[in-house]
Order: sequence, then structure tokens, then C-alpha cells
Amino acid sequence: MVTVTALLAICIWIQALSASGQQTCPSIHREVVDFKVEYSLPYFQTSKPIQNIVVNRDSTSTEVYLGCQNSIVAVDDAMRKKWELKTGPVDSSDCETCHLCDIKNDPQDPVDTDNKVLVLDPVAYFYPYLYICGNTQHGICFFVDFSSPQPNPKCLYKKEHTSSTDCPDCVASPLGTQVTAVENRDTALFFVAASINNQVVQKYQRRSISVLRSLSTEDGFHKVMDGLTVLPNLRDSYTIDYIYSFSTKEFVYFLSVQRENPFRNNSAFQTHLGRLPISTPEVWMYREVVLECRYEPKRRKRSSLRDIVYNWLQAAHLGHAGKDFAEELRVSVKEDILYGVFTVVNNQGERQRTSALCAFPLSKVNHVIDMGVEACCASGTEQLSRGLCHFQPCESCPHENSEGNHTCSHKATLVSKPHYRLDIFNSKMRDVLFTSVLVSTIGNDTVGHFGTSDGRILQVILTMYKQTVFANYSLGEVGVFRTAAAFSEDSLIFTAGNKMFKVPSAGPGCEHFLTCPKCLTAPGFMNCGWCSGKCSRKHQCTAVWNKDSCAPIITQVTRTLKETN
Repeated sequence: MVTVTALLAICIWIQALSASGQQTCPSIHREVVDFKVEYSLPYFQTSKPIQNIVVNRDSTSTEVYLGCQNSIVAVDDAMRKKWELKTGPVDSSDCETCHLCDIKNDPQDPVDTDNKVLVLDPVAYFYPYLYICGNTQHGICFFVDFSSPQPNPKCLYKKEHTSSTDCPDCVASPLGTQVTAVENRDTALFFVAASINNQVVQKYQRRSISVLRSLSTEDGFHKVMDGLTVLPNLRDSYTIDYIYSFSTKEFVYFLSVQRENPFRNNSAFQTHLGRLPISTPEVWMYREVVLECRYEPKRRKRSSLRDIVYNWLQAAHLGHAGKDFAEELRVSVKEDILYGVFTVVNNQGERQRTSALCAFPLSKVNHVIDMGVEACCASGTEQLSRGLCHFQPCESCPHENSEGNHTCSHKATLVSKPHYRLDIFNSKMRDVLFTSVLVSTIGNDTVGHFGTSDGRILQVILTMYKQTVFANYSLGEVGVFRTAAAFSEDSLIFTAGNKMFKVPSAGPGCEHFLTCPKCLTAPGFMNCGWCSGKCSRKHQCTAVWNKDSCAPIITQVTRTLKETN
């Protein structure tokens, strides 16, 4: 009920406006969202920038292993350090891995160990092993039993089986390495993708793509596949930057960025997806396809808009889609979907501050690969190339010496036509550079979580036609690192600089919604309600918490003057 005092105040205010010649209230343009609101998230801080993470859900409680320069740190679910393993400097007495193997350090080799690879044994419930590979000591690996209170590292290196031209135990490249471990017939297979040049290859050979099997004696690796390597004349001029690797039941995939033409240093950059079958990891079964993330504006006469190809993959994540988004993509909710965030890079390698998100259902990607190989091996008038001229001598399709399709398909092949998808954001992310991505499902919703180059996290409900940004907040001034991971059903892990943050998948809070209507129309999974003039979650409210309705407010008062004769 409006009190007499309130009515009197309104009347005096109206008279004052009338006296000043104003007949209406001034327009109210109140902001409904403030993305400058700061949120405090649980985090763990290391002494050096974080280079790698892996989440272990097979331990008693969820743990995260962090790779930093010269150390591996285990962190429990309460963001507390559980144990630490020193991996460098190699000349330090504190280093726990540096003197385990019979390796003589080259004076020209680095002293500080960058931990390029962190991977769990694919049968961790039987073998609770964490594998660690760094850029020092020829890129060899160690493993620890993470079930121990203070794990002791063991060396995966056989000196008698090693030479500068043949080193199955030399895994990590100082230029970057991606490793995916899978189980195959009760054996752990390690699919390795490494960036190389002549210097890396000459000092204990490493291959671009290889498959290794751990020895039963647990002291080294056996080469399952001889591997693919950039040809000698191209190793110093043609760089393959491996961004992400993942596996499904049938295949292991590698995502990389490289130039279109290995013989032209100024050719355009492209994003490639490589594929190897787990059951038959052989060179002749290697397939590759170019992935493109595009923006295609609706055609209008004299339109200034143009098609855009976002050619550089920044980060990727294998996930699924919620019911609503899956229906838009015309796939099942069980479909494996590769989500990638892309940007535009010119021929000089300069990134633009713009981002795109594309979703690639893997069933469609695999179909495109299979059809591309079939097109290569089928008779036709179009002259196609086998491709992969940086791995093997160039040749045409079908191979001149082939004896039918069966023999023709027994060759590593690059599909001739790129496979593209359209930018889900429809070219609206024009002043932001995404650096990491995770996609989760909450109910029927598909939620994208994006780290940015300026240290922010954006959380967005994804659809093909409208995207709802429900959270946008800062983790600090350092850019968010590419590596991110799901920690649990309701929290995620992102890293920035020397900090690892636990990020709620439903957003960090509700305080950035400034009005009651905006608060109560926030996504239901955020659990926002109105409390004493603020938007909050119920457990944060010490007064009456309302999530159903808003009290009426006066936004405008007018006075009509009656004409007198």
C-alpha cells in the first residue's frame, strides 16, 4: 500500500516538474547487466606458469596434475597441493628425474625442463600411472604411480636400444607434442604427434606421427608404427603446429595448423585433421582432411559483408550436444562432436582479433574422409592429388601403378576438398580472441565455455540462431591457456599464467544481473533469485529470496493539464 507520505512526495515532485516546464519524468535507461562485476573463484597457484594439465577421476577423489617448468604438481579437489615432483633443472641435485636414466646431457641442450606431455594410462584402474615427458634428456618419458602418497618416478629409456637415428624412447619434441593414450587388446598404445625440424630429428630422431607401445618390462617403448615424418628438404621451412589430439572407439585424431603449400613459404594457413584407426595403426591407413570454419552472410545487393574463412584453430574440445542443439545440428545427443574456436591469420602468421566457433559432428567428418579416399581411387575426368606432399612424394590420384581400388586405398591420403561448417556466432565475435574452449550440457541446453586472450571467461548457451551470454568475467590480466578440462559434472578447469581456476559450469554467480526482471529471466540452471535489491543464489540470501515475480516499480509519472476557458 502506498503511504500518504509517499503520495505527498510524488505530488510535490510533479509540481516541481510542472513549474520547470516538464510534463513527464526523465527517461530511465538503467543497465540490466554489468559484466565488470568481479567474482572470486577457487584456484591453485604455482611458482611457474602452467604448461599442461590432466584431470584424474580414477583416484579416490578427483585430482589434477599440473605440468610447470621443472615440476609436476598434484592438486586435490579442494585446490590443495598433494605432492610435487621435481623434473629439472637437469643439473640440479633437487631434480628427481634427471639422474634416473643413463643419459649424458649435451651442453647445447636446455637445462630447464618444459613438461610437454602429461597423460594417464588408459587402464588407470589397473595401472595407476601418470606419464611425463619433457623437452630435456632427448624427450624421454617417466611414469609415476599416482596412488602413492609421494610417487617415485621410473625411467622409460633403454640405452642399448637407442641411437641418434633410431630412438623409440625419444617422445617429446621441444617444439610441441600431443599424445593420446588408448587401450587396444589389453595394451596401452600411445599415439604421438610432434612438431619437428632438422635439429630435433638429428639429435635422437623423433617423427611427426608415430604410435608406441609400452614394454611389459616398463622400461621403454616399442614402435608399433614406423611413422610419418616431414621430408628432409622441408623440415626447416614447413612447420606443423599440433593443437589438439583425442580418441573415439575406432580412431585417434590429430588437429594441426600448417600452410596450404609445403613448397611456398607465403601460402595460406589451414587447419588439418589427421586420423589413424586404433585397430590398424599403420602409415597406409593415415587420412587427413582440411577443416574450415566459415561465415557466409546472406546475400544482399550492394552488401559490404563478405565471406570469411577462419583458417587458424586456436583450441578444440571433443564433446556432445544437448537435446535442443543436437536437433538443430540434426544429430543424436550421443554423437561425438568436435568443437573448435578459430581466428583469421594472414599469410605472415598475424592473428586478427576475431573469433568463430564451429561444430563438426564426427560421423560427418568420417564420411567426408571415406568419400574423399573413394574419389581418389575411382576413375574420373578430374585430376586429383594424393596430397600430403610434406610426408611423401607427390603423386596423382589414382596412383599410376595401382591395381584396383583396394591397392589404391592403401596409401596415406589427404582428402582433396575441405570440409566446412558455419560459424555458430555468425561473425559477432569481432573484438575478442578465444584461446580455449569447453562445451558441456546442462539439461537440454548446450553450454560453451570460452577463455580469451585478455583473461576472461565467457559462458554461452549455444543454438544455431541465438546465443545467450549468461556470464562474462575476468580471471586476471593473463590470457587463458589453451588446455582446459572438465573437473566434474558441475565444474571445469581453466588455467591462466601460474593459476588454475575451478570454474562452475552454471556460472560464478548472479550479481551481474542488475534488475529484477533480468535476474528472474536468467537461465534456469543458474538458480538466480531477487534478494533485497540484488540478484543472488538462495544460499547467499539472508532475507526474502524471490525467484517467481518482481515487485512493481514506478518508471514514469505524467501530469495532464486540464484546459480552462
